[in-house]
Amino acid sequence: MSEITLCIPGPWMDRSDFLRSVITHAPVGQFMFAGGILADVQAKDHVMATVVDHDPALRRAFDLAGQRQLDEATLAAVAAHQSVAFLFLEGDVRALRPQLIKYSELLRDLGGTAVKIDSCGVAHTWARWLELLGSGQDWDLYCAAVVLVGDDDHYYSCGMHHFGLAECAVPRTLDPAEAADLMNRFNMWRIAEDSVFESGHTFSLDAAAPRWRLALTEDTRHAADEGFYNPEGVWVLSAV
Repeated sequence: MSEITLCIPGPWMDRSDFLRSVITHAPVGQFMFAGGILADVQAKDHVMATVVDHDPALRRAFDLAGQRQLDEATLAAVAAHQSVAFLFLEGDVRALRPQLIKYSELLRDLGGTAVKIDSCGVAHTWARWLELLGSGQDWDLYCAAVVLVGDDDHYYSCGMHHFGLAECAVPRTLDPAEAADLMNRFNMWRIAEDSVFESGHTFSLDAAAPRWRLALTEDTRHAADEGFYNPEGVWVLSAV
């Protein structure tokens, strides 16, 4: 089962200070943090969590993961953090949406400055993250939890394991905008339609569009113990 990992910098001096913030959050007694578990005592659910020391590289990490779209005030707040909370949730982002909203809002209320999804490498302001989660629409959840990147040979997605699906990769020879449109529409079609593919099948955006042959390969870009790793593999699209 895939894991969604949230990285949230905040003002807590240490783990004990984070605990004090959790247990005094109104209504007092609703939340508890102990033994690596952040729990909603009243609702009887929980997420795994840990708190680590200040990371001087975090501002740059958020800037890059935010694709240079995070505002200066947010980046300055990230840089000023005292410690970092990590939340770990297992499962499909669609099913986890209520928990993601609840525990994100809790960490925001406790002084968390922004959120980076460490299991795909994208960062959001609180407003953007909670707006995307709040709508519940597949496209917004996709934008929240999937990012498009590239290497020397391909453009590819990272984060489709949050939907229990394989990634997508297309040739680097494509125009970047064309590549993004193809990957986004291919990924969204699979999320919405729950279609079954096999290697050798072909795909096109419409009857007049180019056809692409599909090949399911292992995710060799990432080690199996890395958050970015997709156990479902990668659909590589090649021109027919």
